[in-house]
Amino acid sequence: MAQQIKLIFDLLKDKRVHPLVKLFPFLSLIYLVFPDLVPGPVDDAVVIALFLQFFYALIPAHIIKEHKKAEENVIEGEFWEE
Repeated sequence: MAQQIKLIFDLLKDKRVHPLVKLFPFLSLIYLVFPDLVPGPVDDAVVIALFLQFFYALIPAHIIKEHKKAEENVIEGEFWEE
């Protein structure tokens, strides 16, 4: 989950991603705050997942792969001095 959130933030910062495509994560946040925008038995999780799927679908695959590969090369650890 944390990797997906980091990927979304990285893609939002990428200048190659069209500005209108960058609206989809913000639309999902707006829906999270105001869930009654879509009346009926539509589950909130489904709507948010659809917004994020549209976001990923509209970004070229090579850009997503580039960000995922860059994340794989990160080694997390702790630093402590003695």
